[in-house]
Amino acid sequence: MYWIRDIDLIGLAAFGLLSLTWLAGGWLLASHTFALRRGERVLAGFSLGLVLFITLANLLAGPLSLPLAYWLAGVGVLGLGLVSMRSSPRPGLNLRQLADPQLLAALALTVLLALIQRGLGVFDDYLHLPLVSTMAAGDIPPHFYLNPTRPFAYHYGLQVLAAGLVRLAGFQPWSAWDLSKALAIALTASLSWMWFARLTRKGWAVLLGSLALIVGGGARWLLLILPQSWLAAVSTRIDLHNTGLDAAPDLLAALHSPWPVDGGGPVAFPFAAHNGVFLPLISVLGSTGALPYLTVLLLGLLAVRRRLSWIEAVIFTLVLANLALSAEHWFALLWISLAVVVAGAWVRRRKSPAASQPPVLPWIGVLGFSAVLSLVQGGFITEAARSTLQGLVGMEGAASSNFYGFALRWPPAIYSAHLGLLSLFNPSHLVVLLAELGPGLLLAGAATVFTMRALRRGAWMVGALGISALLNMLFPIFVVYGVDRSVTRFPATALWLWLMLGLPVVWWAARRAVRQLRRDAHSSLVLRSRLPMRAAALLVCLALGYAVLVGGGLVVFGVQAASIPEPQLTYYLDYLDASMSQALWNKLEPDAQVLDSIPFRAVTLFGRASTAHDSIYVPLPQWEALIANPDPHQVAQAGYSYIYMDEGWWNGLAPAQRQALEQPCMDIVEEKEVEEAGVRLLIDVSGCRL
Repeated sequence: MYWIRDIDLIGLAAFGLLSLTWLAGGWLLASHTFALRRGERVLAGFSLGLVLFITLANLLAGPLSLPLAYWLAGVGVLGLGLVSMRSSPRPGLNLRQLADPQLLAALALTVLLALIQRGLGVFDDYLHLPLVSTMAAGDIPPHFYLNPTRPFAYHYGLQVLAAGLVRLAGFQPWSAWDLSKALAIALTASLSWMWFARLTRKGWAVLLGSLALIVGGGARWLLLILPQSWLAAVSTRIDLHNTGLDAAPDLLAALHSPWPVDGGGPVAFPFAAHNGVFLPLISVLGSTGALPYLTVLLLGLLAVRRRLSWIEAVIFTLVLANLALSAEHWFALLWISLAVVVAGAWVRRRKSPAASQPPVLPWIGVLGFSAVLSLVQGGFITEAARSTLQGLVGMEGAASSNFYGFALRWPPAIYSAHLGLLSLFNPSHLVVLLAELGPGLLLAGAATVFTMRALRRGAWMVGALGISALLNMLFPIFVVYGVDRSVTRFPATALWLWLMLGLPVVWWAARRAVRQLRRDAHSSLVLRSRLPMRAAALLVCLALGYAVLVGGGLVVFGVQAASIPEPQLTYYLDYLDASMSQALWNKLEPDAQVLDSIPFRAVTLFGRASTAHDSIYVPLPQWEALIANPDPHQVAQAGYSYIYMDEGWWNGLAPAQRQALEQPCMDIVEEKEVEEAGVRLLIDVSGCRL
């Protein structure tokens, strides 16, 4: 019941066949279009196929039925792969590459992470599970699942894959979402391995680098080693927010407390090991999971230093469109950075026509078409642009849900989701902020060196990633968003990019230091100099910095792994709910709405949006009135067709209200009862409309 609604072998086989289309298409593209090494082609190809499949499926789902959109997207990726194979002199696919140990490791990691996800329900399951469910029922691009008249300005992307698992393969929404998140993290880990293998070519460097990208994060726990008296004084100047305030009344107490979060496993997360800005990738379980990180690594691996062919331009356009769908902030600043790089190259070419630079026209096409797709494909950018345009021209229309405005921030500060606003001009705040950001901040210089080298070589995409990292760090310092904790994505993106681009430079420096020590070990004259001491000190500092970088993430991963023996659906569902979903998901009338005291629960179970909230966190007064008094005539008159009743809601009603729920105009559609778990009723009230 956790994984699938029914054992539908035909559906599972069909989805497996569909997956083969985009897997094979991506593999063909990686093998015949880009200058990838043999050991990179399989997993990079599978990742590319996944990204292209999600982009095309989302574009096609608007005008077409959902199953047809998925199949055409898979066939489209395969078609691109076959075209690339016909135009390439390279030999066909070598099936022996499927025995690559990296592929087997990625599969094993996916299984492990899926088991971990099965035991966790953290990070906005109230948002993602109903979103996946309504998307699987056909609402792509999605409307707001708690107010279906409104478009939804949200960065979905990985949810498109999860919705396919639900609709075509029969998975439950929670299991589809867990498996999708696990696959994205596993593929990101594989691409991280390839990235460092290409740049360092040393086993230990590859292992340490890829591990840093997966578990590296902030280092709030460093505050624990500071003098307690000083920390107590600082705590009075820190205003805890959100779950930080739930943990304890002040910072000092919170650092010694567990992090309170719904959907956690049997072991509590230590507040000190967690973070409000830079979470380790292993814990990026909300939003669109690790898909944006996977996409950016893919862009780095596919980056070319020559003229773009038409098929390469198409692929880069679609990959950038996927980034716009899944991480609008990343796309916007990367797009700006790439535009600056291309404009600079165009100016240099005009001044010196003989300069060895790739032609800029194909890149202008990539920038133009990816911007157009970002404006029409759905998601945050599409809805934000639509709402802004309607406001400028004075048009009336349904307001987009989840879109808030921007304003300038002064004095400069960075917001932490747990610790609130941390000012750069307040010394106490600054110390706490440096711990929150972690040692990744120290890699900004090394990443800048890497960026300059990439630009000189003509690797424009990699250079643009480096520039975008700086923009991502500066943006939240000076700009306020309506929901300020959402801007934590910007510094987190910058820090992760600095790890990706800066760690290879650090490795090269460490390798030079080791060689210096080895050379000097044979010279008594040099041993009396300071050079070996400096090299040894550099290595010690690098080792300590690395330990600080990954320490918190390793603790968090250990806590997550402890959830494997105790699976859960999520914190607001139990197996009675799963049984109801198994019987009735996507079987109610297409426009049916279900009144539930936990509104996102019914949406998840039945795949039908319901009018209950004005925004994600603000319920409608009329919905609250109906929950307090669910008179069937008033419920039906308000537009609801069903009531989903549990024993908790029932027990909280007055006797007269219970009696009102026994009128002849009502009909019990489905009833689930287990003595230990309680009762669930789905009641049809459509006959009670006056």
